[in-house]
Amino acid sequence: MDKTPGGTPFPTQLLYERIGGYWLTQVIGTAARLGIADLLSQGPRSSDALADELGISADGLYRLLRGGISAGIFQEVGERTFALTPMGEGLRSDVPGSLRDVAITQSDRAHWLPWGQLVEAVRTGKSTVREALGTDIWEHFAKHPEEAAHFARAMGNLSALVAHELTQQVDFSPFAHVADIGGSQGALLARVLRANPSCRGILFDLPHVLEGAKAPMEAEGLRGRVELVGGSFFEPGLPSAEAYLLKHILHDWDEDSATAILRNIHAAAPAGARLFVLELVMPDNQTPSPVPLMDLNMMVLADGRERTANEFQALLTRTSWELVGIRPTQAGTCIIEAVKR
Repeated sequence: MDKTPGGTPFPTQLLYERIGGYWLTQVIGTAARLGIADLLSQGPRSSDALADELGISADGLYRLLRGGISAGIFQEVGERTFALTPMGEGLRSDVPGSLRDVAITQSDRAHWLPWGQLVEAVRTGKSTVREALGTDIWEHFAKHPEEAAHFARAMGNLSALVAHELTQQVDFSPFAHVADIGGSQGALLARVLRANPSCRGILFDLPHVLEGAKAPMEAEGLRGRVELVGGSFFEPGLPSAEAYLLKHILHDWDEDSATAILRNIHAAAPAGARLFVLELVMPDNQTPSPVPLMDLNMMVLADGRERTANEFQALLTRTSWELVGIRPTQAGTCIIEAVKR
């Protein structure tokens, strides 16, 4: 009996399900890596036929698909025949808001192995990436381009979730230039430029990251409106623009590093420039939220952290930015707007 007389699961049953949560991560990540959602996009198929097409074990794939029922991504519609659920549709590579690359990167070794040493991160308050991978997270991606590509596309997937609301809530048309600092492959900047035809864009990131941005910008028909500028946001000489985007950058870093980033942007910005920081904002501890879990993720992976609204205001004030306001989005990320004093 796994439920109380009232029909609700026993607390120990719920706890057991939480303990096994990492199984679901790997089930979803493996399904994403194999591209199963794309293969099921036209309708149900038998696990044997899918295994034959993929050239893998029929028994192994059947058991994965059956496990995917528990993960909520597949349903069995006939004997050994499976279809996508609405949740599983999100693993397709060809749908808006796809999370396929997010599933792959979250279940890959760059995230997975450091999380296996969470107890050490908690004991020390420091990232376990070097112990788990032998290098920091960014050097690891530089050495493993396939993982880096999945990570970059995953960041693009997440950018797409907030980009629509950003362009709905913020009018960028008064700004001649919009610079996306640490903008990876430019998914967020592309959405801003499409919504504001009068703007030109500057995509700033490390040179090897920008190599992966050229094709997406061409595909968007924006290559002529976007200047690709390589460099580090820890060094002076960032590009000048009337508006800056900084999406999920500050949470990667400790206070000293986040301060350096904001000061370098401030030094490059003309008077009156606007800064749009897109980050999660830590709620009070009375409100259930995934943000504290992301905060642990940032501690494990990068010595970073999520911040409260007051902490963001203090960080901006310390770097001579004046907070204009904080606006929530349905995607969970907040739009934190500041102006150069």
